[in-house]
Amino acid sequence: MCLVSGIVLLMLNELVLRNLLGKSFRGMTEMAGFMFLWMAFLGVIVLYDQDRMISLDMFFVRTHGRLHTLLWVAHKVVAACLGTIMVIAFFGLYPYVSTEYYSSMPTFAKLWQYVPMAITGSFLCIKSIYDLIEKARGEGSR
Repeated sequence: MCLVSGIVLLMLNELVLRNLLGKSFRGMTEMAGFMFLWMAFLGVIVLYDQDRMISLDMFFVRTHGRLHTLLWVAHKVVAACLGTIMVIAFFGLYPYVSTEYYSSMPTFAKLWQYVPMAITGSFLCIKSIYDLIEKARGEGSR
């Protein structure tokens, strides 16, 4: 909620300055982009944790039995693979983004723009594997 409020305040401030002074400040644009990335990726974590992500729900509600289980497992495997790719991408980009800085914030590395991607990827992978293990343990105990 703080990120949304911050983005709204930055946008309103930018609109007022642009209309009154006729100038735009790059720092506000960069900060709004930074905050948007954090908000988006952290939002994915919340939605995935609560099973509220738009996925194959239209197929899940119409299927039952083994097909339902197969689609659920495929969904979890794909999410785990996506999370792994996100973490690998972060480590692949690390040497480059750790040395780049924002033009308006010279002491603030662009690395921090990519951290939420790694956090989200880690969560997707761990949660998917956990769900798969729980499903296997639940079906194995029957």
